Amino acid sequence: MTAPELPPDDPRLTLRLPTAADFAQATQRLLGGAREWVRILPQRADLRYLTDDAVIAALRALLVHSRRARLEILLPPDLARDDLGRPLWDLARRLTSAVAVHRLSDDTAPLAEAWLTVDRHGYLHRPQAERLHGLACLDDPPRTQELTQRFAALWLASEPDPDLRRLSL
Repeated sequence: MTAPELPPDDPRLTLRLPTAADFAQATQRLLGGAREWVRILPQRADLRYLTDDAVIAALRALLVHSRRARLEILLPPDLARDDLGRPLWDLARRLTSAVAVHRLSDDTAPLAEAWLTVDRHGYLHRPQAERLHGLACLDDPPRTQELTQRFAALWLASEPDPDLRRLSL
């Protein structure tokens, strides 16, 4: 028996993402459905799509138009000082009431994966830090909950990023 075909725009479909453009499109679709929470644990390769103009505009729109919206970013130690992420760091600096940026603790800093979750339903996941290949789904609450719980555990062991305030040089 074969599984029923899902149309390409079905939110339950798991999308394979082989390029930065695919990641940017998937991120825009995820952010388009966001209402309250966006949690990002990026690696260096993720800054290629997270700093895309359309992604930054979607994040800004979410955070400005909803008082309940919140963005949490959990960074490896070397990312906050990198100019490649400047649009994301500028957004965090301008919207301090809606954005929190923490650094991974030394114990968890060598984490070799990256992900983004939106509310309780959508995710984007890269299992290998060095390769820009991953999966995304707009509506997969169990997988999103798993990633959100992992994020929450890492967040509790992290500290606010002191270097973010110094990026306005």
